[in-house]
Amino acid sequence: MRYRTLGNSGAVVSTYALGTMTFGAEADSNTSHALLDTFEAAGGTLVDTADVYSAGVSEQIIGTWLAAHPVEREQIVLTTKGRFPMGSGPTTSAPAAAT
Repeated sequence: MRYRTLGNSGAVVSTYALGTMTFGAEADSNTSHALLDTFEAAGGTLVDTADVYSAGVSEQIIGTWLAAHPVEREQIVLTTKGRFPMGSGPTTSAPAAAT
């Protein structure tokens, strides 16, 4: 596995990232954990998720794996993003457009 420095952060991450959009949808918890195991064993350190992936289930699956792997967890850089509303409330909806 090759690694690079992530911008000016000083964090070093694998050049490959594991995208987790299918966790909780096409990949159940056991399959997702097996994918995380394989990725980490290959030297992968960059895991990408988002709150909208399977309506938050992807993040739950990753959290369960991280909790069960405290040593490996220290090597993982978890990235996320927010864009689409998850509900209609003030903390779950898209921000109002600036006028």
